[in-house]
Amino acid sequence: MQRFLVFLLMLWHVAFNATANTVVSLYTEHMPPYNYQQDNKVEGINAELIRQLCQRVQLDCQMVVLPWRRAFENAQQQQMSGVFSTARSEQRESLFRWVGPIASDWGYVFRLKGRTEVNPVNLEQAKNFKLAVARADVYESYFRYHGFEYGRNMVDFATKSEPLPLFMAKRIDLLVGSKRSLRSWLRDNELPEDSAEPLFQLHDVGDNYLALNLDFPADLAFQLQQELELMRQQGVIEALIQQYTAQ
Repeated sequence: MQRFLVFLLMLWHVAFNATANTVVSLYTEHMPPYNYQQDNKVEGINAELIRQLCQRVQLDCQMVVLPWRRAFENAQQQQMSGVFSTARSEQRESLFRWVGPIASDWGYVFRLKGRTEVNPVNLEQAKNFKLAVARADVYESYFRYHGFEYGRNMVDFATKSEPLPLFMAKRIDLLVGSKRSLRSWLRDNELPEDSAEPLFQLHDVGDNYLALNLDFPADLAFQLQQELELMRQQGVIEALIQQYTAQ
């Protein structure tokens, strides 16, 4: 019996060390306040949440900020990798192992405050205006599914916040994002936080997740999910939201 216990202890020690020495590449985009690069460090609500999550399960997680398309593709090509903050949708379901949800907020279509001539109240009416989306973003798929077209009523950018100067100059009519994100984008550009106003809410767009490569070890993904649930119960996610949105 003693030998058996020693054997189990050795197995646990090997498994623990293997996990502790595992390097995971986690890709993300510039999308404050959830994830962004500042002073050579990836910051934000979800960046800090996932950093703490990795520490709890003894994973060496290396975060890299890239344009969204590259971040998304890298996570699909490398086994020990993932991408966040990734909206979980029916079209993406089979592409990743999903851990979450992490911090999220409802998406809205916004206009520049005071542009009363830009007045859609639903997706069909929004097709009469010029909408900005990020390449390979879930909203790009969402709007294309609902009949929006490049060259007609949709313009693509590398990041969600990149079209903000054109939006302020009235060369882009509509932006898409959460109220939390848009306030952060405006603040970062030293613009009044009420410069944009929401027109209508978007439905059927999933919450944010950490999306792991399909070949990522299932036991590690399960461990991450379990620890994330514990962090949620402990109020860690809500505390991080308050920390980053109060800045």
